Amino acid sequence: MADNCDFTMAGLRNRLPEAFAKVTSDTCKGILSKVFHQEDKYWSEDEKLDKIYSNNSQEEYVGIHALESQGEELYLEAV
Repeated sequence: MADNCDFTMAGLRNRLPEAFAKVTSDTCKGILSKVFHQEDKYWSEDEKLDKIYSNNSQEEYVGIHALESQGEELYLEAV
């Protein structure tokens, strides 16, 4: 579709049937494989962030408590 796009709705409507006819089970498998890969990458990055945040959880608690109880200026000094 992108290679033959004329940037009109009429052109899109005319080319859709041909484009859908080219979609095969291999096309779908390839797309799903990419999605699974991206999800795995996301979960791996999320796990790394969880470790970072858990390592700093005490510092985060102290910072939030200082902000809530003493105001923004003292919080910035505490951090």
